[in-house]
Amino acid sequence: MKKTLIAIAAALAAGTAMAQSSVTIYGRVDLSIGSLKDNGTGAGNNKGKTINQMFDGGEGGLTQSRWGLRGVEDLGGGLKASFQLESHINADKGELKDKDRFFRGESSLSLSGGFGQVKLGRSTTVYDTIRGLGQRHDVFDSSFTASKEVFKRNKYDYTSRWDNKISYYSPEMGGFYAGIDHAVNEKTGTNEPDGYALMVGYRTKEFNIGLGYQNEKRRTNNVVQRHDKYTVVAAMYDFGSFALSGMINVRDGLATHGDDEEYSIGVTVPLDKNWTISAGYASSKTKKATTATNNGKAEGFGMGVTYTLSKRTRLYAGYRDVEYKNNVGIKERDERLYAVGVRHDF
Repeated sequence: MKKTLIAIAAALAAGTAMAQSSVTIYGRVDLSIGSLKDNGTGAGNNKGKTINQMFDGGEGGLTQSRWGLRGVEDLGGGLKASFQLESHINADKGELKDKDRFFRGESSLSLSGGFGQVKLGRSTTVYDTIRGLGQRHDVFDSSFTASKEVFKRNKYDYTSRWDNKISYYSPEMGGFYAGIDHAVNEKTGTNEPDGYALMVGYRTKEFNIGLGYQNEKRRTNNVVQRHDKYTVVAAMYDFGSFALSGMINVRDGLATHGDDEEYSIGVTVPLDKNWTISAGYASSKTKKATTATNNGKAEGFGMGVTYTLSKRTRLYAGYRDVEYKNNVGIKERDERLYAVGVRHDF
């Protein structure tokens, strides 16, 4: 009888431990078929060509295909430990998105409680969080979102994920929230980024507005090759029958690289419980570069539609058109993407 009671107590203790911690496998597969047309003098082997192909969602769909693990343990007293490991994949080829990084999407460990959350490892910056807010209703924040390409007109775009990063996220207080990142470049012989980022914002059920800042340096052999300062103001509002999002972003760079002035706006309209349409426009201008070829501008628009088959599966179609001009106003590139596809979450 005594042995039986001990066994029951052990089983109950094990059940309690399991109830206090959990590990979840999650993921997404996104594949589409379409065409990418690049007219002009764009870089790479695709310039001047129209290529019909199958895309992974990260290149011509709603979102990057991925899989991951996330877990949380209740430590008691309101304190929790959690982790997230996320790997990005090219589902059309069955390969890693980045062959040198297994967990390219995220590799982090966190402690959270009434004080907020402290996160260590690789993850998106808080500045990227505010950028994402500005794209939330802009063609589903997808490959068809024009700002994602328009803002890349030059090679001095920000880094959305940092390695070796420590982050702090405040608890939400009356709708106000904040966060800060700091990352260090441990590879002195490479061009890895380091720096700090900040965000502050306010949100309600329908409204969200935020300010983000990212100060990013890239060094090679301890010599600064790039020093860019990014500032973004973004907001979204859900009116019920439709929702808007947009942002204004500026980059302050080295004199040879110039400065950027960028903005975008998007709208999403649910037609019924299954059909949703969305469209967006973006513009970017680089100026003040002492190296004149870095100056220029770009603009573009995108549109898309989704059809919900279930809670986890959606069909979609999208189109994006982006035009680039050089420092004297001559069109140097005109890129057009269209695709139809399906996304499944698990």
